[in-house]
Amino acid sequence: MARYREIAEDLRRRIGAGEFSPGQQLPSIAALQEHYDVPGLNTIRQAQQLLVEDGLVETRQGVGAFVLRNDPQPRAVDVAAELRTARAAIDRALAALGNKS
Repeated sequence: MARYREIAEDLRRRIGAGEFSPGQQLPSIAALQEHYDVPGLNTIRQAQQLLVEDGLVETRQGVGAFVLRNDPQPRAVDVAAELRTARAAIDRALAALGNKS
């Protein structure tokens, strides 16, 4: 599992357990980097983005990330778009196989 996903899962668990309450600001990116022992900003930003997509957190540029709720909101899925993407990937793989003859 990618490191940012592990961090997002841990933050999701901590939010769900009430360690961070709705309205509360998450620790700064620098503090989270230190806590999770990761050198890059992007790892923490990617983890926060997953929490944004779950509806748990909102980020405010230049201010920080804030907890919206303790339970994730189900993500809307565009099934047709997902299937088109999968079909395109399969078509590319089949074309690549066809070119190996």
